[in-house]
Amino acid sequence: MKRYGYIATAILFVALGVGLFVRILPEEPVYQGRPISAWIDQLTGGVGSSAGAVSSHVLPKLLEQKPGEEIVPYLRVTLHRGTSLKDRAYAKIYYKLPAFLLKKLPPPNPARDAELRYRAGLILYYVGPQGKKALPDLVAALKDPDPEVRRVSATVLGSFGTDAASAAPDLNAALIDPSADIRRAALKALASVESPATTVPVCAHMLQDPDEGVRTDAAQILRDVGPRARTAVRELSLALGDQNDDVFRFAAMALGRIGPEAKEALPALRQALRENRAYSETTIRWALRQIQPESVTNGVANR
Repeated sequence: MKRYGYIATAILFVALGVGLFVRILPEEPVYQGRPISAWIDQLTGGVGSSAGAVSSHVLPKLLEQKPGEEIVPYLRVTLHRGTSLKDRAYAKIYYKLPAFLLKKLPPPNPARDAELRYRAGLILYYVGPQGKKALPDLVAALKDPDPEVRRVSATVLGSFGTDAASAAPDLNAALIDPSADIRRAALKALASVESPATTVPVCAHMLQDPDEGVRTDAAQILRDVGPRARTAVRELSLALGDQNDDVFRFAAMALGRIGPEAKEALPALRQALRENRAYSETTIRWALRQIQPESVTNGVANR
């Protein structure tokens, strides 16, 4: 008898959960006679695929409808699809339900759920500033089990600029993500949402990241910051020893843009000039002139 009691409880739980979900789910906006869920379903390309949903012909057609704030509530719900307490409970009890219920209820599909979460984030990116009400959901998605969802969430937060400043602590936490792509997205987002005073020390630290793409982005951001990156001179000088040419070049350009306050880097720049790194002499000489014009003497020029 206890077994049937458990089954009855499980059925009641599922029924209540489905009913509650239907009641709280925002009404879907409709474009060209199709609800937004149908548009999302038709986006082609799986999460992490080389083409991805961006290349789908459906996405441009959706964007032509100029979706705005009315779409955001549904996308917010979709960002939690498969990861909410309700969904996790459903996945846990589904295979314990009686056979007649299993035939009527859809089975849990984690891969599909992740795909839809990714696509919701992607659409929010194109919705732009009108999607800011999804900020707390995007912050939560930085811890999503799927790396592509984490990456697109960081990218969307960065697109909000300083309006997403409250997300800075969570973006900082994402800088230790195992995925280099996510670290890169989080670093770029931080540079958009935070002031240079906060961004510079973070980028200086990331110049030592094991991934050359992350190091390149950090050096490039410091270059774009200009003179305000003066507190990173020591780390930029060390980056001149990086074996990646892009990291080296952006570090040299960052030092040049800092100008006279980067005098500490002169020995490292002169050493780089003597080492005759490919395609770098012009950049090094430019940086030397910006820091100390008289440093580029005939003697240095002749090595």
